[in-house]
Amino acid sequence: MKNGPIVSLVMPVRNGESTLKKTLESLMGQTKKFDELIIVDDASSDGSVQAIKESLSEEQNYHLIRNDVWIGLAAAYNRGIRAAKGTLIITLHQDILLNKDALEKLIAPFKDERVVASTHIVAHPMEIWTRYNFWQKCFFARLAGKNYAGIDGKFDCFRKSALEKVGLFDSVHFKTAGEDGDLVYKLGKIGEIAQTQARIIHLHKIDPRFSWKDIIRKQAQYSEAQGALFARGRIGKISNLAKIFFREIMLITLIIPYLRVISILLILFYSFFYTKIVFAMEYRNKRILVLPFFNIFLLFVSLIFSLKGFVHGKQRI
Repeated sequence: MKNGPIVSLVMPVRNGESTLKKTLESLMGQTKKFDELIIVDDASSDGSVQAIKESLSEEQNYHLIRNDVWIGLAAAYNRGIRAAKGTLIITLHQDILLNKDALEKLIAPFKDERVVASTHIVAHPMEIWTRYNFWQKCFFARLAGKNYAGIDGKFDCFRKSALEKVGLFDSVHFKTAGEDGDLVYKLGKIGEIAQTQARIIHLHKIDPRFSWKDIIRKQAQYSEAQGALFARGRIGKISNLAKIFFREIMLITLIIPYLRVISILLILFYSFFYTKIVFAMEYRNKRILVLPFFNIFLLFVSLIFSLKGFVHGKQRI
């Protein structure tokens, strides 16, 4: 009989051919072994399924679930969780490299019965950022060379009983973003969320076709999720509101007479500072001339889709 908790990994996949093999290789090299791996392929149109089959042998305990139609990230999580046998559920994204002891450190806090979830530290190394094309560099400029912590689904562990108690991920109101913030709010009501030293690297798909249109879509996606989270009462503290909706606040204060000048100065500062690393590293690229205007345009995208998410109470992009 197995001592300790049964550990199930749930890995949603959507067109992850370029990174899947590296992610699975780092998973299989962990110092702590898991009990089962459930991969939910969400109607990929590339070679993701083939990459999975080439990376994993039949002797390895994995189960591949294939969706005929795209259902979205939150629903894909839930489909994998429902199929899992484990008492602990680990979510893993398709574009992650794990430190060898990451899994071991991630599950360690669950010796304490009060812990309902644990999370990781994610790094965005400069050497990876420099491999992106111009527009990908712009999109990830705020992350380049930095580490972040918190639940985001990339590599988090949950007590399955806690997930079931809060109704799993909310796939009704969140399709591809915001489901993590909603879950953090609900789990925080019933137990403790532990921050661990489990370290991962976010590779992200290196896509030479990534364009300014992709940035607009991503910004709309995240902003709609923020609006939906706010509408559902998941963002409570004023400090959090200011941090999450700073773009929207800069635009709204333009209509307040005594704050208008300050707002204009902040927007001008933001148009350069938000992607300052791109200006420093890509100054020979002619597209740098339009970047400040594009950054300002994204402020309006944020405002429009935050309002859309707030009014409808859903994230559907």
